[in-house]
Amino acid sequence: MPLTLILIALFALAFLLFSIVLCVRVWWMTELPLWRRILPTLLLCLALAASIGRAWGITAVAEAVAFPLNAATALLGMFELDRQRSRRSAALEQAEISP
Repeated sequence: MPLTLILIALFALAFLLFSIVLCVRVWWMTELPLWRRILPTLLLCLALAASIGRAWGITAVAEAVAFPLNAATALLGMFELDRQRSRRSAALEQAEISP
């Protein structure tokens, strides 16, 4: 097996782990509505289903849908984490200002 394929497989596994960690962290944000907590996980599951379609020879769907869904999962998860971080810092600043 060429080294390039091994590196691509390692990158894919690292990206999958990153996406799973993001989904779990967003899932545990109780201040978000349920649909916003579920959305990154749902997108990741749809991307994985499209990618698994390659095993059955449905490559057109995987090529068209899997990458955009994976990218949307990562971007949405990072967006939600960033918003939570900014809300917490604003709340801390507000608590420090008011006696």
